[in-house]
Amino acid sequence: MRRWSTAVVALFLAASTAWAGDEASDEARIHARLSGEAARQVSAVVREARAMGLPTDPLIARAFEGASRGADDAGLVAGVRRQASALAAARTSLGVASPSDEIVAGASALLAGVPADSLSRLRAVRPGGSLVIPLVVLCDLVARGVPVNVASVAVVTAARAGATDGALLRIRERIHTRIENGGAPATSTGEVVRQWLHESPAKTKRDAAPPAERKKVP
Repeated sequence: MRRWSTAVVALFLAASTAWAGDEASDEARIHARLSGEAARQVSAVVREARAMGLPTDPLIARAFEGASRGADDAGLVAGVRRQASALAAARTSLGVASPSDEIVAGASALLAGVPADSLSRLRAVRPGGSLVIPLVVLCDLVARGVPVNVASVAVVTAARAGATDGALLRIRERIHTRIENGGAPATSTGEVVRQWLHESPAKTKRDAAPPAERKKVP
């Protein structure tokens, strides 16, 4: 399970790395792989995204994926446009200062059906920390069949309680284990998060701390 978890994270991190080339490099890659009209339209979407300051490599990757699957020009271009819209929406939800890897992970979450306000809530609970792993975990839970609202609440709740990236990945592994053993995705997710909240170091520390005031009992 841990090997599979590491592979998923590595895949997202690789996909979220923006292409370092300039506009000419993007154009050359596109025209080397796509037909005339598809290349023209995809190039236009990529140029617009670049002008907006959005990552362009995910758009080119989406175009190439469509081509490899034999999509027609209209379907291929529509997929690239959906990706571009998701990238723009993710940046709006996460904040304009968000780095490319967060924007790409956020776009993946939106395309998986995660509501934009879940991204905003994650940013609120981690204002200065990276959201790549929380978003990866969120996408992966949805892919495992966890309802979007349940997955969103679970990740936001754990992050708000102070879960580190490592803790979120361990929570994800526990949920996967329960699902693989026959547990319902929604029920398994709720049970694992509640258990983690009960066992978390932050809770232990709060419970061990003496109360500020004690009401005197006559």
